[in-house]
Amino acid sequence: MSRRSSRASVSDGEFFTDCKAAYVEVVKDVRKDITSKSLLLQALQESGRNPSERVLKKYWNSSTDGISFDDFVDICRKEHVTSDDEMMKAFRKIDTNGDGYLSLDELFKIMTSKGEKMTRQEVREIIDEVDENGDGKLDYKEFCNMNRATADQLRQRNRKRLERVEKGDRRSKKVESFSDSKRDDMPRPSPRSNKKGVKHVPASKLGHLTEEPKNKRDWTKTTSKGCFFIDEDDGLMTHTYRLNLNERSKVWITVQPSIPQSMIIGDTTPIDTMLLVTKKKPDSEGRSVVGFTEKRDGKGKYGVMCELKAGSYNLLPFTTGCHLKARRSDSSKETPLVRKDRDGKTSITKAFRKALEEIFELSDLDGNGTLSRDEFTWFTLRTSGDKVTDDEWAVVEDTVELENNEITKKGFVKLNEMEADDVDDDISDLWVTLNSMGYNKDLFIDEACPYKLDVYTESCDDAEVALTCTGIETINNDMIIETVMEQDEGVKIKGSVYMYTYANDTRSTVVLSNRSNNSVNVTMDCTSSKNCQISQDNEEYTVTLDPHEKQIAHHLMPLDETLDWTPRCVEAVTK
Repeated sequence: MSRRSSRASVSDGEFFTDCKAAYVEVVKDVRKDITSKSLLLQALQESGRNPSERVLKKYWNSSTDGISFDDFVDICRKEHVTSDDEMMKAFRKIDTNGDGYLSLDELFKIMTSKGEKMTRQEVREIIDEVDENGDGKLDYKEFCNMNRATADQLRQRNRKRLERVEKGDRRSKKVESFSDSKRDDMPRPSPRSNKKGVKHVPASKLGHLTEEPKNKRDWTKTTSKGCFFIDEDDGLMTHTYRLNLNERSKVWITVQPSIPQSMIIGDTTPIDTMLLVTKKKPDSEGRSVVGFTEKRDGKGKYGVMCELKAGSYNLLPFTTGCHLKARRSDSSKETPLVRKDRDGKTSITKAFRKALEEIFELSDLDGNGTLSRDEFTWFTLRTSGDKVTDDEWAVVEDTVELENNEITKKGFVKLNEMEADDVDDDISDLWVTLNSMGYNKDLFIDEACPYKLDVYTESCDDAEVALTCTGIETINNDMIIETVMEQDEGVKIKGSVYMYTYANDTRSTVVLSNRSNNSVNVTMDCTSSKNCQISQDNEEYTVTLDPHEKQIAHHLMPLDETLDWTPRCVEAVTK
């Protein structure tokens, strides 16, 4: 294919930007060529086109060595985005029985025939998102809306990533120029920030956890569920656990998110769910942590192997807050929770019922399909701040049918239906419950992350894993600080202020320590980082350290796990 020396006109505006964003998403650099037909297909799909094999052959044949960015722009001019006629043809092709609707079975068949396989539940969730009339299938209009929404989301995502890439390049040049300055009164990079950075291993290449025992089927396994929550007053919170061993044993512990596909960041990065193993009391040197999860596999599962003496230990899950963040805005319109029939009787809506069923699953920590009194108590603690008294539990026993003295899903929904029936027109209490469990006005869980915890013990057949309390606790940053300072000798920034850094394939954590008797401010500038998501609200911020205080300055994690990432930070002490 011919190569032209002149660039396509920037006056094409959004069209040119979309082409560039799609190209960079696949090739990474407009100065590089597309080198295969499969890459050309990916780039065209990223631009909102769905070319047939016949179209691809027009632009890639046996004599094609490569396609430049200019050539790609020309192809996009000739091959328009999917038209209504093409969508109608696709609709008829999928509608195998010709009834004018796409059923779950029909969509499942076509959406799992190529590429990454999807489960029936994932396909069901796609249908539910665009199924306007709630009949469980898609008509032509809903099918078109689904395709257009997907194309718009793809285009917006690619534009944002392009902006980050271009911003990162500008910031990088700015920092490099700044670092060459010899002025003593300017902030200077720490010795660690002069490194080239961490080359991230794409999630697809992380593989299995290397320490995972091959004979773990012979080990004793205990499973529990839990959840991270964003709390307006207390920040990130989590369930915590106690592990009791009656004899010395090797222990293999894994923790992984158990959330819908829609909560995966950028379709590539699971919300991070890590874990610390600590002693109940520090040792003679003041250390409490005996192990923590460092490695994870491509599906988001973290693991840690420990050899522990007989005794009691704390299992403390944590998440960095890089991806699980407080929502900055919410929908202007609330999803209806209740409705009244012609007789004035109140009932809950289908959407509210679905959310309650999800909350039930989240609250069923032992996964046995029912809620014990302890599980129901932590739910009420989370949503109202109150424990379940004996009298209140007696009301539950009298109101709904129990199974082995535990609440069934049907009974849980009924209890909430009764509450909805009592509120008249004031549904604020119902929204308090939903918001406390991490739901927004669209009934999407965006301020919580459920996870699954598995504990395997080799020699101890009756190991006990239990919640340390019936509620949840603030994530223990002191234990995280201990792990970072154990791994790094630290570097002096200025005076008595030191910085400690821990980094692995998926996380970089910076801890600041003020050894002086005075408060100090430390400015942090992470804008030169590439493909990174920070736990702070902004990439430039200031940390205030009290005398002899240690504090986590930030966590950094890859924004897109399919790309390399480079954490960099410039720090300076100010008065």
